Amino acid sequence: MRSAPSTSQFGARRARLGQARWCIIPVLWALLAWALLPGGAPAQGALAPERPSLRLGVSAGGPPLAFFDRGVLRGLTIDLARALAEALDRDLQVQEMPEARLVDALRGGRIDLMLSTLPQPDLDALGLAASMALFETGQMALIRAADIRRFRRPVDIITTTARVGYQQGSAGARFVQSSMPAAERLPFADAADGIAALRAGAVDLFIHAAPTIWAVATNAAEEQLLGIFRPLTEERAAWAVRAEDRLLLNGIDLVLGQWDDTGRLNRLVLRWIPVRIQVAD
Repeated sequence: MRSAPSTSQFGARRARLGQARWCIIPVLWALLAWALLPGGAPAQGALAPERPSLRLGVSAGGPPLAFFDRGVLRGLTIDLARALAEALDRDLQVQEMPEARLVDALRGGRIDLMLSTLPQPDLDALGLAASMALFETGQMALIRAADIRRFRRPVDIITTTARVGYQQGSAGARFVQSSMPAAERLPFADAADGIAALRAGAVDLFIHAAPTIWAVATNAAEEQLLGIFRPLTEERAAWAVRAEDRLLLNGIDLVLGQWDDTGRLNRLVLRWIPVRIQVAD
């Protein structure tokens, strides 16, 4: 017949259980810490990490580049940026602002890229870099059809003393300031305001990028305004980024090169600029 355990035996057993408990606790803590580390065991239903953002700065100057349609920002710039963000596996964030503020926003790190026609010396001076070209463009003049005899040739436009409108902070503003010294120069916040002023007779010409002039003058319903389809400048539209963002720039050029090879870049541009007009001398 087995005898009951003595008090000393109970004490020894209790001590062994206590030691085992204190050995198990650190192991549990280590397993919990491992599960919380990056690459550790994911919790059931855990969310995937967020994609990095691509912050586009754009001015809603008017069609076809960027404009508001019933409160929604649309245009060639938006479509190009959306497709680029998808190709780079980034989430597109669009920040609309006046044209004159875009360069400062880019240099200050508040946006990652903008559509630009700045020449290379200006980009270098600002600490910016440009991607490969998206499309060729230039500055053109929009006039009232009744004034065609006054502004038939580029020289008539450049040497005019008439009232010339342009959008603040745009490539057209730089052209008017540097190449039309005799003109009465009138700035506008955006292209829509300048075009409205031209219709109302407040200015005699409006200088802006070729896509804007094409969009207005080739509209089948347009009867009052006429585009002078002789480019006053030769420019290339490209994505501008900060010069130190080489990884982003290389990624953009890689995507654009692929699009150029497959024809996708041309298709994106032609959706908004279906007509290219050249007038022989």
